[in-house]
Amino acid sequence: MKTIRKGFALLFKITLLALLIALLTPILYFAWQMGKPLSQPEFKELTYYEYMAWRKMAAEDAIAKYMASHPTYEYTGIGAPLTACYSAHVVGGYIFLPAQAFTYALAALNGVKPYEKHPLPTDVTLINFVSKWWDTFEHLFWYNQIYLDSFGSLVVMCRLQPDIPTPEEFEALKMEHQLSVVQ
Repeated sequence: MKTIRKGFALLFKITLLALLIALLTPILYFAWQMGKPLSQPEFKELTYYEYMAWRKMAAEDAIAKYMASHPTYEYTGIGAPLTACYSAHVVGGYIFLPAQAFTYALAALNGVKPYEKHPLPTDVTLINFVSKWWDTFEHLFWYNQIYLDSFGSLVVMCRLQPDIPTPEEFEALKMEHQLSVVQ
């Protein structure tokens, strides 16, 4: 009886370890890939992290310019204007797009062929599933950020100029932005 209990305990531990590895592998892979330059030329070799930081700085600058040119404007929405302008990109970029890309990669793994409106990856296997999932995520991210021209927000103060910087320009903008925040 004691041997059976030890066997079940070992099986339980192995199962938990396998689940932990299965959960952490894509998270760590995505975190690693987000630190590498995005493949589409429109991103000008920025990493995902740099691009999202640039979007935040650009949103802060757009809000500041709008507020300066409209001194009588009072924001009555929920949260700060930056939250209203930027939170959808963060939620979409870190939660919804990975989930959507997962469903596309899973569909491709199950043999569904790509068609015009859904950029399903091709040749998906269990071995390359996570990398195909990333490729699909990156395509969807590009599609939403660049192709759909999300710079033209419905909220006037949130409209960004689509002047995506190069990594060198981004570093200069980051330093300039930090100095302007301090003052």
